[in-house]
Amino acid sequence: DKAVLMLGNYRPALAAARALGDMGYRVVLGAEPGSTGAERSRFVDEIWTLPQPERGVEAFRDALAERLRSDPGIAFVLPMRESILELVDASRDVIPNDVLLAAPQHNALRVCLDKMTWLRFCRDAGVPCPAFDAASSLEGLRQVVADLGCPVVVRPSEAGKRIWHRKAITIDRLEDFDRLFPQWPEELSELLVQKRFEGERYNVYFAARDGNVICEMHSYSLRTDRIDGSGQTIEGMIVPTVPIHQEMLATAVKAMGYTGIGNAQFLHDKESGESCFLEINPRFGGSHAFVERSGFDQTRLALDLAKPDYEPKPPKSVRPVRFVWTYGDLHGLMFSLRAGDVTTKQARQWALALFRPVP
Repeated sequence: DKAVLMLGNYRPALAAARALGDMGYRVVLGAEPGSTGAERSRFVDEIWTLPQPERGVEAFRDALAERLRSDPGIAFVLPMRESILELVDASRDVIPNDVLLAAPQHNALRVCLDKMTWLRFCRDAGVPCPAFDAASSLEGLRQVVADLGCPVVVRPSEAGKRIWHRKAITIDRLEDFDRLFPQWPEELSELLVQKRFEGERYNVYFAARDGNVICEMHSYSLRTDRIDGSGQTIEGMIVPTVPIHQEMLATAVKAMGYTGIGNAQFLHDKESGESCFLEINPRFGGSHAFVERSGFDQTRLALDLAKPDYEPKPPKSVRPVRFVWTYGDLHGLMFSLRAGDVTTKQARQWALALFRPVP
């Protein structure tokens, strides 16, 4: 009766629970108070309520240690999102030796979970990335934007955070600064500013051991839930391997000595042939359901990579899947209308795209 303690009731949790159930594991879902996602899945055998986030690291450590002591059947701990990864990373010493943590090692998480650290890492590793800087005040942000020159993209330095519910904000002209940033986002201590790279968005889902990529699957984002192309993918498809992304991923993974699964994101300019390596998410992607459906069984790979001295087998075959996320599509349209991010014409085109047949 081996169990997996899946921490975080985030979008990928439903697909991961289904995969774990199919593998014969008992699934314990550690869910944040008030969260929704996989809690009603028939593949979830038990729900364990996580401590309130504001209680901090010590409360999480104590709760995790007690949960693992009280349930000897738990064989794996599987974090699902950035905030949980950080808490688990600070709690490695309370996880018994016979319980395996399905997450990348500490040094890789330190690079991937902080955007500024990630960009410095890319620069040192020889991975191309546009000019960047950081700011911790409104006036400092204005100065950094002016120094870099528009257009720029502004993002939280800390992975998983948002700027007023947005993953990123693009400033096309310095004259737009006051409208886009009337005040400093209070919940954030630092913002990352990077010269905007124009290109189409690609994801690479991968598994790696000791800095070597074992297997990877490439996908292309046709649309996202934000009009400027940031945000989450709402329509995408699997594509053949993109060599430049394969090479950049291999360079980054090797430099980190990365072990685990991940989701790498790129922007690609077809005209110039150049790409920008946006980030590595050291977890399942938001579109994990389509990844599993394609046959790229990343949930199984995550557990296999947690086993010491075990070489996971690559997926037997991957099907060419195209997917849509209808809820995210509708939510993105409503958010953009409320925020004034789209014109009437753009909103109409967006709504029509919801109902067009997918090939």
